[in-house]
Amino acid sequence: MKLSRKGWNNIIIIGVLLFLAMIQLPELIQQRLMQATPVEQESVGLVRLLPADSSIEKLVLPSVIFSRHLQDWQSEPVIAGDPSAIVANWQDVAGTKIDSETFAQLNDKLASPRSVEVWLENHEEPYRLTVYQLPQFWLLQNWQGEWLAITVEASYLFPEI
Repeated sequence: MKLSRKGWNNIIIIGVLLFLAMIQLPELIQQRLMQATPVEQESVGLVRLLPADSSIEKLVLPSVIFSRHLQDWQSEPVIAGDPSAIVANWQDVAGTKIDSETFAQLNDKLASPRSVEVWLENHEEPYRLTVYQLPQFWLLQNWQGEWLAITVEASYLFPEI
């Protein structure tokens, strides 16, 4: 079978397109997989308190300071429980995002905020988080300035001294 000049041109064009698609395919697959993770979190409705790729270096609560010495966590003053468990709780906190209308409705019920400083590795400045305790849930402002509602016991975030 003999191809004309137009036929050979079509074969070359199709070959080049297939070659370009083969080169771009791994990158397209990777982008699709990276987009799948945030969609899963949003579908559940949970927003993280801290950046996902971060690691806490120091945690300053109103009455306790947690700092890492080598691989161990220490608290000042000393707490009854495991300091690493409290730090892990803060590291993994995720909650339901509160929209501005709901926050405006809750605003008159918010009293005595607690301020928490979270020092992350590879960051020069700490994240300063505002925390309110309401009768049925906690209201926390995350690292992006969004308000989150979580339902946990007080000892989960703030240990007994």
